[in-house]
Amino acid sequence: MTPGPALTSEAETVDRVWSAFLVSAAVIAALVIVLILYCVVRYRRRDDRLPVQTRQHIPTEIVYTAVPLLIVIVLFVVTFVTTRTVNRVHAAEPDLVVDVTGFQWNWRFDYPDLGVTVNGSERERTELVLPSESTVRFRVTSVDVIHSFWIPGFRYKRDLIPGEITEFDVDVLDHTGTFPSSGICAEFCGLDHAYMRFDVRIVTPTEFELWAAQAESTT
Repeated sequence: MTPGPALTSEAETVDRVWSAFLVSAAVIAALVIVLILYCVVRYRRRDDRLPVQTRQHIPTEIVYTAVPLLIVIVLFVVTFVTTRTVNRVHAAEPDLVVDVTGFQWNWRFDYPDLGVTVNGSERERTELVLPSESTVRFRVTSVDVIHSFWIPGFRYKRDLIPGEITEFDVDVLDHTGTFPSSGICAEFCGLDHAYMRFDVRIVTPTEFELWAAQAESTT
């Protein structure tokens, strides 16, 4: 499954980190290849004489120990900060709260502040509707086995543990549209695991209010 466009600001952060890691890996790989080729050409065997033997070279040893260590520390710090950003729960109240419940084998989305429930039935995709340009708080749990709430446009997954409620916030961008089957369960959860897909639809705040009013009247 292709990840598609980033749907949240957190996803954009993950994309930036991924790109930075990719560029860093490419630069390091290119440097290593150049050094290997240099050594192969510069120090290739020309006759039967042994090359000059050097037992130790402290400056070089310090450099090739310190540089990789520094790279690892920088990547660790970037990863740590990004993880905290993606997993954070804002101090301020969100614009919308969505309770996500996974069960064998579908999803239920409750909007407690709106009195709306979208309950999936067997082998029928549920639809998660979100307003654009808003902060959404997800509270996720499971009623039976471990499921995994995954929307590739969010760029990360969140496990649903039976009996536990986990919270996280996302800042939805202004990218509106319908993304069929873009939400899935990423944890094998039983016989019909493959049917645990749901659609994601992002609409403008005005359209979301109209949808919520209609959904409330039919709930």
